[in-house]
Amino acid sequence: MKDNRHITRFDIIAILVITIIYSVVSFINLGDTVIPQTQPDLGNADKKEYITYASLDEPEFIDSLMIFKGLGKCGITVYKSDDGGKSWEEAAKQVCENIYTWEKIKLECTAKNLCISVGGNSELEIFEAGFKTEDGATLAVNTDNCRLFDEQELVPLYPSYMNGTYFDEIHHVRTAYEHIKAIKPYEITHPPLGKILIACGIKMFGMNPFGWRFSGNIFGILMLALMYVFSKRIFKNSYFALTATLLLAVDFMHFTQTRIATIDSFAVFFIMLMYYLMYIYYDSSGEELPYKKSLWILTLCGIVFGLGIATKWIAVYAGAGLAILFAAAVYKRYKNGELPFKTCLWCVLFFVLIPFGIYFLSYIPYFITDGKTSAIKTFWDNQVYMLTYHGGLESVHQFESKWYTWPLMLKPVWYFGSKELAHMGLCSTIAVMGNPAVWWLGSLCLILIVLKRKKCGNSWFITAGFLSQFIPWAFIERSTFIYHFFASVPFIILALVFVLKNISEKFKKGRIITLIIILISIMLFFMFYPVISGCITSRGYVLKILTWFDSWILCF
Repeated sequence: MKDNRHITRFDIIAILVITIIYSVVSFINLGDTVIPQTQPDLGNADKKEYITYASLDEPEFIDSLMIFKGLGKCGITVYKSDDGGKSWEEAAKQVCENIYTWEKIKLECTAKNLCISVGGNSELEIFEAGFKTEDGATLAVNTDNCRLFDEQELVPLYPSYMNGTYFDEIHHVRTAYEHIKAIKPYEITHPPLGKILIACGIKMFGMNPFGWRFSGNIFGILMLALMYVFSKRIFKNSYFALTATLLLAVDFMHFTQTRIATIDSFAVFFIMLMYYLMYIYYDSSGEELPYKKSLWILTLCGIVFGLGIATKWIAVYAGAGLAILFAAAVYKRYKNGELPFKTCLWCVLFFVLIPFGIYFLSYIPYFITDGKTSAIKTFWDNQVYMLTYHGGLESVHQFESKWYTWPLMLKPVWYFGSKELAHMGLCSTIAVMGNPAVWWLGSLCLILIVLKRKKCGNSWFITAGFLSQFIPWAFIERSTFIYHFFASVPFIILALVFVLKNISEKFKKGRIITLIIILISIMLFFMFYPVISGCITSRGYVLKILTWFDSWILCF
């Protein structure tokens, strides 16, 4: 009997076509590749000794000051003089906390002589400043410090996701940069590996938006190839492997979450990969996958499990699902007359010792910067801190939502919005949510699979994978958000395709239903593209056409 699980030439071509097309779309406007790089000598910023003077050729109305800041928190005070610098009047004052983003300080005054006073801490970095007119033009200035005004061509019209960090990038990008510079890390509420992977992109392309988002986007592309081979193994059919991959490619959350420089894209990729490797073992008999070969598969699975937990603790939830599926696979082999008990003993090494070793080694950046403390203590203290932090987090957030509402998409998280465009009837906005056709139909199909009395091995595997990622959130008492559903999305897609395949096998025109769902999903992707990508669009279009529920906040 022909084995339809293996990858064919058609499959390779399909994977290449999908990933290439998706890559082009995902890399468009991922972020600027050039941002200010030079910075002045700030002296002793702790004592607020950094002061720079600037003057215009003639008195001008100045709408605002744009400042591009790196590390450090600072207070910026702008003074103006009407008598050639003999006396000074405060024009504006603002505390700037965000990193690697443009801060806009409103001035709205007429002046010729200006003074900028900066107070911060020893790690403070300021790269560029620019005075803006009401129409957004950058004023030419004469200054005593050219390094603060030496890259005026890079002063943007307004702050945007293209030229700076947004949402949780301010934490993860900062920490990735600190790992490169061997500075004590700021973001220690998650394990280090995700930030190390972000740092790889920065090392390749520089400390700029494209560089810090590159790695996550690459992992988003790799997810598509992985989804294809995974679903081909499950469904043993290229058409439905293609279906699953296309549905993931046009899912809004997959697109948005892998284009922001946070750690989720890496964690979800590793979760998908560890389940794929476990499925190979689960789906194979002793004849197909002999003892020694099965050990290699399980070793790889354990390595990926280690990479997952070294990225984000949600991979621990996946570990519980892997344990259940491994037990089911061992029992199945035992029923077939095999004695896989040696494999069970080896799994202590595969799924405990090796993952722990990988997890521990991921803390090398911490060990380097904390030379006064032993590695064991540094490691242990961070585990205690993370557990305490997540267990005691009681903050209330505007966009938080309960776990059981995520499949319904009642509360998307609004990541970014540009206020400057609102008065022109335009908007640039980024919200994270799911593709309605994928999430609503996929969730319904998953319920049907769970309720089905007679379950096949594939439906049981999909259900176990989904529940291991979804149910633990029912016991989390801190604020939770819809993006925590990301790791469950591949499984609702597999559930949807599982049902579509069954329909196609029972009805002659079943594949037409699959095709219609694919087309609707693609149409919705391009329909919602403006609010998941940040591209400039009509504010009215977002408010009147795309805001389906009152609970959806998608733009200013």
